[in-house]
Amino acid sequence: MSSPALAPAAPNPRLDREAVVRAVEALLRWLKHRPSPAPEAIYLLVALKSAPIRRFEHHLRLPHYPFPSTFLVADRLPDDLPDDIEVIPSSLLRSLTPVARRGLVFLVLVDSRLKIPTSGKAIKGRSRIVPVDLADPAWATSAREAACCVELRVEAGTCRAVRVGHAAMAPAEAVENVVAAVEAAAACVPRKWKNVRALHLKSPESVALPLYSAPSAEGSNGAKDTREPAVTLEQGRLKRRKK
Repeated sequence: MSSPALAPAAPNPRLDREAVVRAVEALLRWLKHRPSPAPEAIYLLVALKSAPIRRFEHHLRLPHYPFPSTFLVADRLPDDLPDDIEVIPSSLLRSLTPVARRGLVFLVLVDSRLKIPTSGKAIKGRSRIVPVDLADPAWATSAREAACCVELRVEAGTCRAVRVGHAAMAPAEAVENVVAAVEAAAACVPRKWKNVRALHLKSPESVALPLYSAPSAEGSNGAKDTREPAVTLEQGRLKRRKK
């Protein structure tokens, strides 16, 4: 699917974009040498200083699709099917292995009587379900917008993961997604940036690459240098270089 264009976000002095670029490039290089049946997911880890008192959910809008493929689950071919959306029969969906379903976005008809498995082992959390109504002339546009949204859910604890991309993305698109997710996440958590302790980037099997760490409480005189070191990934290990 081709991603809808969004205006670039203004630079934030708290987040070093160069740190994001280095982390994305290092992670994509590492994933390139670890082939898998489906592109591995890339996650933004948001660590808070204190857990929210109340549970909340927030949808973060990304400029590019964090999932590699999008399928419309239907047993008939709809009229005017966009080129960037494929149709998959419900019977074939049931036969897909969990690995094959990883990283897919399924558009499920809201008025369909198809028995589409939506829980348990049928569709894992690594997939995404988006309801669509083919009676709406703008269903494809609505589906594209929904596919660009990821959920930040905070229930208990202080660390949460948000999907921001996949291994097959272009580095520039992955960077834009990470920056947009960081800004949106920091804007919706209680006390906003004041409550953000650290941000990291990782895939399911990689180490967590640092993007941001909250400044030390010490004053400027004699304060420790809290800048994160440049990072590289090699053979699954995190290597640090002094700046």
